[in-house]
Amino acid sequence: MLGVMDLDLMEACSVLSSIGTLAIALTSWYQIRRDTQIGYVPMVVIDDFDRLDGELVAELRNYGTGPALDVKLWGMRGKERVPIAPVVEGRRVSGLHLAPAEAKRVHLAAGGPSRHGVDGNTPEVIVLRYQSVRGRRFEERAEIPQDLRNVEPQSKLERARSGPPE
Repeated sequence: MLGVMDLDLMEACSVLSSIGTLAIALTSWYQIRRDTQIGYVPMVVIDDFDRLDGELVAELRNYGTGPALDVKLWGMRGKERVPIAPVVEGRRVSGLHLAPAEAKRVHLAAGGPSRHGVDGNTPEVIVLRYQSVRGRRFEERAEIPQDLRNVEPQSKLERARSGPPE
């Protein structure tokens, strides 16, 4: 009788040990999955705005640890929201992506080359939306400096300074 009770106790301990091992495995899997999701987080920021040939240019940089996918831009002036088609290296880009630590100079054009030019339609704020490789969505806002909102193109300024043609 004593041998049978010891065997039952050993079986019970074995089952409890197996359940404990399974619980540790599930907890470890969840923690690794969570750490992986946290580990690939993009953080896109507009470092600088500038005017180049009368056109608004922004430098976007990804300071995060994961790639920023499908970066979309909108210009906001008051409550008006206008989608911006980014132009990188002279080409309109439909899917803008930024790797970690990557920077791109983006010409901001909406509805045509002069939409965000100097005709008073320069947006006050640029809204960025993008997602991580895990599908998490992010949104950032950057205010355009006041001196870049109402600047005339260089060619008009030069014409004004030179006076009437002789």
